[in-house]
Amino acid sequence: MNRIDLASPVGVAIALLPEILLTGWALIVLLVVSWRHRTAQDSRLAGWLSLVGLLFSGAALAALWVGGASPDGLPQMVALDPFRYGAAAIALLAAAGTVLISLGYLEREGLIAPEYYPLVLLATAGMMFLAGAEDLIVLFLGLEVMSVAVYVLAGFDRTDPFSSEAALKYFLIGAFASGFLLYGIALVYGAAGTTNLSIIGAQLSGRPIPMMAALGLGLLLIGMGFKISAVPFHMWAPDVYDGSPTPVSGLMATGVKAAAFAALVRVLMEAFPSAVGLWQPVVAALAIASMTVGNLTALAQRSLKRMLAYSSIAHAGYMLVAVWAGTHAGAGAVLLYLLAYGLTTLAAFGLLTALGRGGERDVTYDDIAGLAGARPAIALGLAVCMLSLLGFPGTLGFIGKWYILSAVVAEGQMILPVLLVLTSVLSAGYYLPVIMSMYMRPSPGADRHAAVGLSPTAAGAIAASVVAVVLLGLWPSGLLEVAGASARTLTQTALPLAGP
Repeated sequence: MNRIDLASPVGVAIALLPEILLTGWALIVLLVVSWRHRTAQDSRLAGWLSLVGLLFSGAALAALWVGGASPDGLPQMVALDPFRYGAAAIALLAAAGTVLISLGYLEREGLIAPEYYPLVLLATAGMMFLAGAEDLIVLFLGLEVMSVAVYVLAGFDRTDPFSSEAALKYFLIGAFASGFLLYGIALVYGAAGTTNLSIIGAQLSGRPIPMMAALGLGLLLIGMGFKISAVPFHMWAPDVYDGSPTPVSGLMATGVKAAAFAALVRVLMEAFPSAVGLWQPVVAALAIASMTVGNLTALAQRSLKRMLAYSSIAHAGYMLVAVWAGTHAGAGAVLLYLLAYGLTTLAAFGLLTALGRGGERDVTYDDIAGLAGARPAIALGLAVCMLSLLGFPGTLGFIGKWYILSAVVAEGQMILPVLLVLTSVLSAGYYLPVIMSMYMRPSPGADRHAAVGLSPTAAGAIAASVVAVVLLGLWPSGLLEVAGASARTLTQTALPLAGP
């Protein structure tokens, strides 16, 4: 196993090599697009260069992961453990899928502007910093790097007032959430005298939690609640997802959510394991509200894009159920579910780009009637996505929910698992009508779906995601082992370990 001294500049550079490579490559792509940014060919060049940068970053991440890199002594500012590597890998996959879907989408929509792909790379670098933060200062820096880039991406379609509205709402709510987060960090620092997560956990263990630390924890939960779009901090999500360009909506629903949840798990399990009695009731309340409100509101939607936006709130509730467990099993369930939800949702938003034009906000259940007859491959892919989001057996979404249920039941909790199952059944009321409309309703016209289609790059990325959802759902044993082993590397100062 490779031991890395995080107290030395060389050690920190090695530990942050994936993020450094990605950030440096984003600057290279920015230079290229400042020179060539006028034609669709220039945009495609920037997209392919961005994929190369993601590949380099992924190779560096794999080298750290396979090489068993671990800190020499106490962790400093950045984590060196498989939980970080797994969360960062999900962010890289989400970014790569977004780029592949965007290659044809931007050209079709006439969104030829130089900053799109560098912003995607910078947002991904921020996600990776956030997922690997071992210090509250690094957590905040990663969060802001990610958020500022995504603010701009949300308003990327300058000709669309809905896109501008989405960017403004996301910026205002994001700045509000950052304020809570900063105040929480300040209070925790005042109580513990440090911003390092592991040292905070050691300082607070074995004694009553100081009032200042408890208040700081509450503000941190509020700030993170905004980022994961948990009820009642979800107000921004439907309008922002709906108004943003669809590939950007997919990136927000997958990569951003994955990084935020990874950071939340690390903060609670490393810095506040001794305060489990304080944060577990809050997390449980957020989970119940998110599952209930997200599913009930999604039932009322007719637009597919808004339905996916509200369902993302419900899925945040499912993952909060796993966070509630506060154990390694719960952390592993979060990591596995992030992968399942990420692959499925990215494919769903990618397929949505084929069904409409100009943001896809107006695509309804009626618009996809008879799609299976005209475009069977697209209909099959969307059907698999809906079944996985529902948690149907044979899909990765089912395995993710099963892992969450097993982690929480092992802790003796029965109310949250029952509510998770009931609200999942409720979600059939808006997932299954998508399938019924495509396969059981006639098309309103012979040429209704003639313009439906995907670019080769988008089709390849979506096909790979759909196949992975099915294959990993049928043979999940290896993935379960990786998720469990990754979660067991999280440091817990005062909370006893649970099963794998």
